[in-house]
Amino acid sequence: MKNSSTNKNQILLRIDAVAPGCHSRTSFMPPLVCKNIPFRTTRGDHGTGTEEFSESFRSGEITGFCGGRDFAPLLNALGMIERPSSGTLSVLGEDVLAIEEKAAWRLRDRAFGYLFTHHHLLPTFTVAENVAMPFFRICGKREDLAAERTSEVLLFTGIRHLCGTPVGNLDDSTRWLVALARAIVHRPPLLVAISPPSPNLLPLVRCLADNEGMAILWSGEKNHLLPFADRIVESGDNLHSRPAP
Repeated sequence: MKNSSTNKNQILLRIDAVAPGCHSRTSFMPPLVCKNIPFRTTRGDHGTGTEEFSESFRSGEITGFCGGRDFAPLLNALGMIERPSSGTLSVLGEDVLAIEEKAAWRLRDRAFGYLFTHHHLLPTFTVAENVAMPFFRICGKREDLAAERTSEVLLFTGIRHLCGTPVGNLDDSTRWLVALARAIVHRPPLLVAISPPSPNLLPLVRCLADNEGMAILWSGEKNHLLPFADRIVESGDNLHSRPAP
């Protein structure tokens, strides 16, 4: 486990007082385990093909996905955005391919936070309103708990002073801090980041892994990931993770 470079944030995210519907970490089981998950991939001039991937993702670790492949289809499957056509996928101990669609939606909501290539924020809504939306949807309608947790994650990301500012008035780097706060507001044990164009978030993400025990899957540039990742999945003939240098 790599040391976080953001020690000042170590005490800012509390895992007590979990709201109903939110996830509480009580198990030492890896939160995400997959075996023989197929995904279509593009490999430069070699065209497209189908490969299989098997891995266990442990709490408190960052796994970086980098190299010439497009890892979005694989991360979509691992993050329950798309349903794998075969293989096995266990999330928080539940067999994803064996549960009904509505149960899978509920599991996905409580298990994952997401970052994508676009922040997908609502520009006319304030920072606090954007961040609080997933909490209300997943954890319930308690305004006091939503306000407390929103304040915590905005403090963690360093933008609590902007809580009343419409997102449309912010610069792009600050919007990505809002997107990270929104992704973690409901205390997900897993964060899936599919090529977000904001490597400046990685020190904060390292802190989440070290201090919250979050398991993080992040696709991006290798030179950005190496200082922060515990394991690397890189393009090659044998697709598997290895310890980061």
